[in-house]
Amino acid sequence: MSPALILAGAIVLQAPAPAQAVDPAAEAYFLFLQSRRLESDGNVSEAIASLRRALTLLPKAAEIQAELAGVYAREGRAAEAVTAAEAALGIEPKNREAHRILGFVKAAVASDPGYASTAGMMNAEAIRHLEQVLADSFVDLSAELTLGRLYAKTGQHEKALATIKKFLSEQPGYPEALLLLAESAEQLGKWEDAAGAWSEVVEMGPRGRTYRGRQATALVKLGDQYFQLKKYKEAADAFDRALAGDRTVFDPAEVQRKRDRARELAGK
Repeated sequence: MSPALILAGAIVLQAPAPAQAVDPAAEAYFLFLQSRRLESDGNVSEAIASLRRALTLLPKAAEIQAELAGVYAREGRAAEAVTAAEAALGIEPKNREAHRILGFVKAAVASDPGYASTAGMMNAEAIRHLEQVLADSFVDLSAELTLGRLYAKTGQHEKALATIKKFLSEQPGYPEALLLLAESAEQLGKWEDAAGAWSEVVEMGPRGRTYRGRQATALVKLGDQYFQLKKYKEAADAFDRALAGDRTVFDPAEVQRKRDRARELAGK
């Protein structure tokens, strides 16, 4: 072998190997995970930047758009959250996380007094998105409770009752859910359901002043349900217990009148 070929071979052997091409999907996944760590450490702006870099690598990744929407939502940046979530749905119409973000954000915006003129429309949109979240029997308790609340708020009490009962089967005794169940049951004239919910509220703790006021209100409500069910002795007992508690949360004279009428009917 000639000296020139030997020299050429040595140069080839000593030359650095060509750099391997970076896999965009792998890099985007790394940035996706990095954004979660950054957000958990409180570096929100860096987390957003990381997700935006990931989107330059995979612009059609719905899960990255949905993740970005979630970061914006947790920061209270509603308009940006909606834009990112809608972008995710533009890529993947059934993306559950994007529907979840839109449902929660639109429900929150609808409850803001500054958006009263569009609250009805926003609530309807929130309901539509949360129904998508819970499609196919998917379990998401936060979405379920929020959807039940929205059904009650918009007068869809049959749906509210079914949704809240399902939620309570997983989270028995949850205070807000019991109140929502009682409200919708009353609206539908389902006095047994309402009485059961108010009875559970009565037994809640802890026993601070807030609890005593809530218990007294619940006892009056419970008495009302028993009265509707013609359980007059139970109604009178509930009204008596209410009158023995915090009277500042109801009209004592009105409750005494109800108590006396329940006693009269129980005696007959």
